[in-house]
This record gives sequence, structure tokens and C-alpha cells, in this order.
Amino acid sequence: MNRYHTSIATLALAAGVTIAAASLTAQQQQKKTLSDGVFSAEQAQSGKAGYDGVCKRCHGDALQGSQGNGPTLKGSPFLAHWDKDTLGSMWVKIRDTMPQGAPGTLTEEVKIQILAYLLQQNGFPAGKAALPIDVNALEEIGIQQRGVWDGIFTNAQADAGKQAASRCQGCHGPDLNGTERAPALKGNAFLADWEDGSVNKLFSKIRDGMPPGNVDSITPEVKLTIVAHLLRENGFPAGTSELALNADALDSLQITKKNVDTAAPNFALVQVIGCLSADQTPRGQAWKLVNASEPVVTRDNAPSAAALKAAEGRALGRATFGLVSVDAATRSGALTGRKVEARGLLYRDGTYADLNVTSLKPLAADCTK
Repeated sequence: MNRYHTSIATLALAAGVTIAAASLTAQQQQKKTLSDGVFSAEQAQSGKAGYDGVCKRCHGDALQGSQGNGPTLKGSPFLAHWDKDTLGSMWVKIRDTMPQGAPGTLTEEVKIQILAYLLQQNGFPAGKAALPIDVNALEEIGIQQRGVWDGIFTNAQADAGKQAASRCQGCHGPDLNGTERAPALKGNAFLADWEDGSVNKLFSKIRDGMPPGNVDSITPEVKLTIVAHLLRENGFPAGTSELALNADALDSLQITKKNVDTAAPNFALVQVIGCLSADQTPRGQAWKLVNASEPVVTRDNAPSAAALKAAEGRALGRATFGLVSVDAATRSGALTGRKVEARGLLYRDGTYADLNVTSLKPLAADCTK
């Protein structure tokens, strides 16, 4: 094993470097996201009654939290906390710890309804089927913040904005491509200014500063239609719901490029499923994972029981990872040849990749699937 790679990964672990901002890769095994309609409208409506009866005393009528009692359960801060995680993790949190100090006072049926209500209040669409009380099924649903690729405005709203934006053409040009007086409102330069931010950031810029010197000549409602028009002009798809004049709702909608490289970055804390193997070298045994899955960014150094159970059914892959800092149980050979779930800090350089291990857990007695 390359000593340089080993020392880099070891130093990263000692420093506690954790980068949790990477998106899920196409190879990950999650089959759904919250934009796929994973709860029913009826379930969410029932959840409102449960929330109002128990949760709002700490988290507030509008899910915005209260100082010293409970955090917000709605909007960008809430979604950012859970972004790239799974619905299984959120469910376990609610099921096992809420209400705080008395988690046994509500049934699991009521709690799953409350979870559906939280999703609805965060702008995710309802579907035909209710959320199941099944950790493994919920672990297969990824939590991702909604964004401009999810159909967040209607064509009618964008059409109204196109008409209103005729007043913008004097500065930004008839095709919004910019002039000497003002920048372009579409294209790569425009997107570079606003990507990885929220729709609310773009709206606030227009609401508070446009048109220069005569801001109040266009109402915020009309300016929101102009935002819808700009999004459509930049290639983002229309949907069935209009943008709402609500700061929290707009703040939860992210402006992102499509099909960007979302591989886990170096020094991210990741989960990998693979087969534990050992090679004898002149310097001793070198441990590695073979037939391994692509790394998935995680927030936990070790898996919960539910996460470990869900990992049992996840597929192997084609990757190989060298393992650094394996524990005594691993070095004993008890897990060699078995399917395992590994967590650790990732380091890749070209074709070389290793994990500085924080956890290594068995998933099966062999590595046949």
C-alpha cells in the first residue's frame, strides 16, 4: 500500500475531516426519492391531527420550531439537515425518540402519519400509496431537497412572467441575452451566478432591486411570475404546481445543474458494500474490499441496526478499496471472504482508492450475492 496515500487518509481521520455535501450517485441503490410521491394525501391529512395534538407544542403551529423547545421541521434548514440521507433515518428518529422524553405515547401508525404530514408541508408531492411502517422500505427512499428540475412552476405562471418581463428587455435585451447596460438572464453565465443557491435568493434579488430606481412599480406577485419565466427560459421544466409567494417554500427549492458529477469527494465519510479480502505482502497482510459498491456519503461513523439490515439486500459492485486502520477483529480473519458493510474516510487518486475504516460489519456468511 502506498505510504503517501495511507498517511493522507490517516491524517484526515485524525482531524475528523467529514465532507457530507456530495449528492447521491447514479450507482446507488435507492429506488425512489421524495419527489416520487411516497405518501398519500389522506395519510398526510391524518398526520396533521397527530402533529397538532402533540408536536406543535414544541415545534410550533407552522413547523417553524420554538427557541429552546424544538427545531424547525420545515424549510431549507430542516431539509439541509437530512439532505442525502434516507427516509428510514428520519423515521427511526421520530419512532424512537419523539415526543422527547415520552416516545411510547404515540403509536407507530400515528407517527408514520405525522411523517407524511412533514413531507407534505415541505412541498413534496403526495402519491397513491401510504408510507409503510417498514424501516427497510423507507431506507430505499432517498431524501433530496426539491429543486428546479422537479417542475416547481406552471407553464401558465411562466407565460404570465414572459408578458411581464417585457419591461426587462430595455436593459437585458429582447432575448434576455444581456446588453452593455445589464447582464444576461439566461445561459451559463446566469446559471453560474445562481447555481447551488435557492430560488428565494433569485426572487429576493428581483423583488428588492428590480427595476433599478423603480422597485415598487411591479408587485412581488408579478415578479414571482418573472422568476418562473426565467427558470423556463433556462431550460428547467414546468410542472403542475405554481411557485408560491412564501419565503420558506422558495428557500427550500434549489437551483442546480443537471447531470453534474456527484461522486463522493475525497475525505468524505462514506458507506461501501463489498467482500472482505486479504493479500499477503512482504510487509504483512493488506486488507481490501473487492466487488465493492460505489461509495455513498453518510453522516454516521457506524451504522444503526436499521441501516445495517437495509444494507444486507444491497448489491455488490465492481470497485476495489484498500482498507486502512482495520481493527483487531478484522485482522483476526473472522470476516475474510464475507459480505460486509464498511464505513470510513474515502481517498481516491486515479485508479487507486482506499478507506480509512471507522466501522466494518458483517452482512452475510459468504460473498455470493
